[in-house]
Amino acid sequence: MDVEIPSNLKPLMILEFVADHEGDLTLTEIADGLRLPKPTVHRLLQLLERQGFLRQIDGGRFYALGERSQLFAVNALASRRAQTSRRQVLFWLRDQLKETCTLAIPSDEGMRYIDRAEVDSPLRITFPVGSIVPFHCTASGKLFLSTLSDDEVEGLIGGSTLTQFSVDTITSMEQLATELAQIRNCGYAIDNQEFLAGTVALGVPVFDIKKRMSLVLTVQAPVFRLPVESIENCLPVLREAAKRLEVLMRPDDAS
Repeated sequence: MDVEIPSNLKPLMILEFVADHEGDLTLTEIADGLRLPKPTVHRLLQLLERQGFLRQIDGGRFYALGERSQLFAVNALASRRAQTSRRQVLFWLRDQLKETCTLAIPSDEGMRYIDRAEVDSPLRITFPVGSIVPFHCTASGKLFLSTLSDDEVEGLIGGSTLTQFSVDTITSMEQLATELAQIRNCGYAIDNQEFLAGTVALGVPVFDIKKRMSLVLTVQAPVFRLPVESIENCLPVLREAAKRLEVLMRPDDAS
Protein backbone atom coordinates (compact mmCIF):
# COMPACT_ATOMS: atom_id res chain seq x y z
CA MET A 1 0.00 0.00 0.00
CA ASP A 2 1.29 3.44 -0.92
CA VAL A 3 2.34 5.64 1.98
CA GLU A 4 0.35 8.87 2.22
CA ILE A 5 2.58 11.87 1.51
CA PRO A 6 2.14 14.70 4.05
CA SER A 7 0.60 17.74 2.39
CA ASN A 8 3.39 20.06 3.59
CA LEU A 9 5.99 17.85 1.90
CA LYS A 10 4.42 17.94 -1.55
CA PRO A 11 5.62 21.43 -2.54
CA LEU A 12 9.18 20.43 -1.66
CA MET A 13 8.84 17.28 -3.73
CA ILE A 14 7.71 19.36 -6.70
CA LEU A 15 10.67 21.70 -6.36
CA GLU A 16 13.05 18.75 -6.03
CA PHE A 17 11.54 17.09 -9.11
CA VAL A 18 11.84 20.24 -11.23
CA ALA A 19 15.41 20.92 -10.04
CA ASP A 20 16.46 17.34 -10.82
CA HIS A 21 15.35 17.41 -14.46
CA GLU A 22 16.93 19.00 -17.50
CA GLY A 23 14.68 21.43 -19.33
CA ASP A 24 11.26 22.75 -18.43
CA LEU A 25 8.37 20.53 -17.35
CA THR A 26 4.64 20.51 -17.93
CA LEU A 27 2.04 20.02 -15.24
CA THR A 28 1.35 16.52 -16.59
CA GLU A 29 5.01 15.54 -16.51
CA ILE A 30 5.33 16.68 -12.91
CA ALA A 31 2.12 14.99 -11.80
CA ASP A 32 2.98 11.72 -13.54
CA GLY A 33 6.56 11.77 -12.30
CA LEU A 34 5.48 12.23 -8.68
CA ARG A 35 2.31 10.13 -8.98
CA LEU A 36 0.21 12.93 -7.60
CA PRO A 37 -3.26 14.04 -8.75
CA LYS A 38 -3.17 16.76 -11.39
CA PRO A 39 -5.54 19.09 -9.46
CA THR A 40 -3.23 18.90 -6.45
CA VAL A 41 -0.13 19.58 -8.55
CA HIS A 42 -1.87 22.42 -10.38
CA ARG A 43 -2.79 24.11 -7.08
CA LEU A 44 0.73 23.72 -5.69
CA LEU A 45 2.35 24.94 -8.90
CA GLN A 46 0.27 28.10 -8.74
CA LEU A 47 1.27 28.59 -5.10
CA LEU A 48 4.98 28.07 -5.82
CA GLU A 49 4.80 30.37 -8.84
CA ARG A 50 3.12 33.16 -6.84
CA GLN A 51 5.84 32.93 -4.19
CA GLY A 52 8.67 33.04 -6.75
CA PHE A 53 9.91 29.47 -6.30
CA LEU A 54 8.78 28.49 -9.81
CA ARG A 55 8.22 30.49 -12.98
CA GLN A 56 5.97 29.86 -15.93
CA ILE A 57 7.39 29.61 -19.43
CA ASP A 58 5.81 29.68 -22.88
CA GLY A 59 2.52 31.13 -21.75
CA GLY A 60 2.25 28.88 -18.72
CA ARG A 61 2.69 25.56 -20.53
CA PHE A 62 5.99 24.81 -18.79
CA TYR A 63 7.48 25.34 -15.35
CA ALA A 64 11.07 26.01 -14.31
CA LEU A 65 12.81 27.01 -11.10
CA GLY A 66 12.19 30.60 -10.11
CA GLU A 67 14.60 33.17 -8.75
CA ARG A 68 13.70 32.43 -5.14
CA SER A 69 14.61 28.74 -5.55
CA GLN A 70 17.89 29.64 -7.19
CA LEU A 71 18.81 32.07 -4.42
CA PHE A 72 17.90 29.48 -1.79
CA ALA A 73 20.07 26.83 -3.45
CA VAL A 74 23.04 29.15 -3.84
CA ASN A 75 22.86 30.39 -0.25
CA ALA A 76 22.29 26.94 1.23
CA LEU A 77 25.18 25.33 -0.59
CA ALA A 78 27.61 28.19 -0.20
CA SER A 79 26.95 28.45 3.55
CA ARG A 80 27.87 24.81 4.24
CA ARG A 81 31.54 25.59 4.64
CA ALA A 82 32.32 28.38 7.04
CA GLN A 83 36.02 28.59 6.11
CA THR A 84 35.60 28.69 2.33
CA SER A 85 32.70 30.92 1.37
CA ARG A 86 31.82 32.37 -2.00
CA ARG A 87 32.68 35.84 -0.76
CA GLN A 88 36.23 34.74 0.00
CA VAL A 89 36.50 33.50 -3.58
CA LEU A 90 35.16 36.81 -4.87
CA PHE A 91 37.65 38.77 -2.74
CA TRP A 92 40.48 36.57 -3.99
CA LEU A 93 39.41 37.18 -7.58
CA ARG A 94 39.10 40.93 -7.03
CA ASP A 95 42.59 41.03 -5.57
CA GLN A 96 43.98 39.09 -8.53
CA LEU A 97 42.34 41.25 -11.18
CA LYS A 98 42.25 44.55 -9.28
CA GLU A 99 38.71 45.12 -10.55
CA THR A 100 35.15 44.64 -9.29
CA CYS A 101 33.84 41.07 -9.50
CA THR A 102 30.22 39.92 -9.26
CA LEU A 103 27.98 36.89 -9.09
CA ALA A 104 24.59 36.95 -10.83
CA ILE A 105 21.62 34.67 -11.42
CA PRO A 106 18.75 35.02 -13.89
CA SER A 107 15.44 36.51 -12.78
CA ASP A 108 12.27 37.17 -14.74
CA GLU A 109 13.37 40.73 -15.50
CA GLY A 110 17.09 40.24 -16.12
CA MET A 111 20.23 39.20 -14.29
CA ARG A 112 20.22 39.84 -10.54
CA TYR A 113 23.45 40.51 -8.66
CA ILE A 114 23.61 38.30 -5.59
CA ASP A 115 27.15 39.11 -4.46
CA ARG A 116 30.03 41.39 -5.40
CA ALA A 117 33.53 42.37 -4.34
CA GLU A 118 34.33 45.97 -5.24
CA VAL A 119 37.74 47.28 -6.15
CA ASP A 120 39.14 50.01 -3.90
CA SER A 121 39.18 52.80 -6.46
CA PRO A 122 37.43 56.16 -6.69
CA LEU A 123 36.36 55.23 -10.22
CA ARG A 124 34.48 51.95 -10.23
CA ILE A 125 31.26 50.41 -11.46
CA THR A 126 28.71 50.17 -8.66
CA PHE A 127 25.58 48.05 -8.79
CA PRO A 128 24.38 47.05 -5.31
CA VAL A 129 23.51 43.47 -4.50
CA GLY A 130 19.94 42.95 -5.65
CA SER A 131 20.30 45.14 -8.73
CA ILE A 132 18.88 43.75 -11.97
CA VAL A 133 20.58 44.36 -15.34
CA PRO A 134 19.30 43.46 -18.82
CA PHE A 135 19.85 40.13 -20.54
CA HIS A 136 20.73 41.34 -24.03
CA CYS A 137 23.55 43.79 -23.35
CA THR A 138 25.48 42.45 -20.35
CA ALA A 139 28.10 39.72 -20.10
CA SER A 140 26.11 37.80 -17.49
CA GLY A 141 22.84 38.17 -19.39
CA LYS A 142 24.20 37.09 -22.75
CA LEU A 143 25.96 34.12 -21.15
CA PHE A 144 22.67 33.01 -19.61
CA LEU A 145 20.81 33.46 -22.90
CA SER A 146 23.43 31.33 -24.63
CA THR A 147 22.32 28.34 -22.52
CA LEU A 148 18.82 28.59 -24.02
CA SER A 149 17.61 27.48 -27.42
CA ASP A 150 16.76 30.09 -30.05
CA ASP A 151 13.05 29.47 -29.39
CA GLU A 152 13.55 29.93 -25.65
CA VAL A 153 15.42 33.19 -26.20
CA GLU A 154 12.64 34.37 -28.48
CA GLY A 155 10.05 33.44 -25.87
CA LEU A 156 11.94 35.20 -23.09
CA ILE A 157 12.80 38.51 -24.73
CA GLY A 158 11.65 38.33 -28.35
CA GLY A 159 8.34 40.00 -27.61
CA SER A 160 9.97 43.00 -25.97
CA THR A 161 11.99 45.85 -27.39
CA LEU A 162 15.74 45.46 -27.00
CA THR A 163 16.39 48.74 -25.24
CA GLN A 164 19.39 50.70 -26.45
CA PHE A 165 21.60 51.78 -23.54
CA SER A 166 24.62 52.93 -25.58
CA VAL A 167 25.70 53.24 -29.20
CA ASP A 168 27.08 49.69 -28.98
CA THR A 169 23.95 48.01 -27.57
CA ILE A 170 22.61 45.05 -29.55
CA THR A 171 19.10 46.04 -30.62
CA SER A 172 18.08 43.32 -33.11
CA MET A 173 17.22 39.69 -32.43
CA GLU A 174 19.24 38.63 -35.48
CA GLN A 175 22.39 40.31 -34.17
CA LEU A 176 21.76 38.87 -30.72
CA ALA A 177 21.38 35.35 -32.16
CA THR A 178 24.75 35.68 -33.90
CA GLU A 179 26.37 36.86 -30.67
CA LEU A 180 24.86 33.99 -28.66
CA ALA A 181 26.14 31.44 -31.18
CA GLN A 182 29.66 32.79 -30.70
CA ILE A 183 29.29 32.64 -26.92
CA ARG A 184 28.19 29.01 -27.08
CA ASN A 185 31.34 28.20 -29.03
CA CYS A 186 33.80 29.99 -26.76
CA GLY A 187 32.13 29.50 -23.37
CA TYR A 188 32.35 33.09 -22.14
CA ALA A 189 30.69 36.44 -22.83
CA ILE A 190 31.96 40.01 -23.20
CA ASP A 191 30.07 43.26 -22.70
CA ASN A 192 31.97 45.79 -24.81
CA GLN A 193 30.41 49.05 -23.64
CA GLU A 194 26.96 47.71 -24.56
CA PHE A 195 25.24 48.47 -21.27
CA LEU A 196 27.29 51.38 -19.96
CA ALA A 197 29.46 53.46 -22.27
CA GLY A 198 33.06 53.37 -21.12
CA THR A 199 32.77 50.06 -19.25
CA VAL A 200 33.52 46.46 -20.17
CA ALA A 201 32.79 43.12 -18.54
CA LEU A 202 33.75 39.48 -18.97
CA GLY A 203 31.57 36.62 -17.71
CA VAL A 204 32.14 32.88 -17.24
CA PRO A 205 29.70 30.22 -16.06
CA VAL A 206 29.70 28.49 -12.70
CA PHE A 207 28.31 24.97 -13.11
CA ASP A 208 26.46 22.78 -10.64
CA ILE A 209 27.24 19.09 -10.16
CA LYS A 210 25.07 18.23 -13.19
CA LYS A 211 27.05 20.62 -15.39
CA ARG A 212 24.22 23.15 -15.54
CA MET A 213 25.05 26.84 -15.31
CA SER A 214 23.90 27.97 -11.87
CA LEU A 215 25.74 31.30 -11.58
CA VAL A 216 27.59 33.78 -13.75
CA LEU A 217 30.87 35.17 -12.47
CA THR A 218 32.01 38.47 -13.99
CA VAL A 219 34.74 41.06 -13.81
CA GLN A 220 33.72 44.65 -14.61
CA ALA A 221 35.98 47.62 -15.27
CA PRO A 222 36.30 51.01 -16.95
CA VAL A 223 37.58 50.48 -20.48
CA PHE A 224 40.58 52.76 -19.93
CA ARG A 225 41.85 50.37 -17.20
CA LEU A 226 40.85 47.16 -18.96
CA PRO A 227 40.74 47.60 -22.74
CA VAL A 228 38.50 45.13 -24.50
CA GLU A 229 41.48 43.99 -26.57
CA SER A 230 43.10 42.58 -23.43
CA ILE A 231 40.05 41.53 -21.41
CA GLU A 232 40.42 37.89 -22.42
CA ASN A 233 43.68 37.85 -20.44
CA CYS A 234 41.43 37.68 -17.36
CA LEU A 235 39.98 34.33 -18.41
CA PRO A 236 42.43 31.96 -16.65
CA VAL A 237 41.99 33.50 -13.19
CA LEU A 238 38.26 34.02 -13.73
CA ARG A 239 37.83 30.35 -14.61
CA GLU A 240 39.95 29.34 -11.63
CA ALA A 241 37.59 31.29 -9.36
CA ALA A 242 34.60 29.63 -11.05
CA LYS A 243 36.08 26.21 -10.32
CA ARG A 244 36.55 27.15 -6.67
CA LEU A 245 32.92 28.19 -6.47
CA GLU A 246 31.85 24.92 -8.07
CA VAL A 247 33.69 23.01 -5.33
CA LEU A 248 31.72 24.94 -2.71
CA MET A 249 28.47 23.90 -4.37
CA ARG A 250 29.16 20.17 -4.42
CA PRO A 251 27.35 17.84 -2.02
CA ASP A 252 29.67 16.43 0.65
CA ASP A 253 29.73 12.98 -0.93
CA ALA A 254 30.87 14.46 -4.25
CA SER A 255 33.72 16.56 -2.86
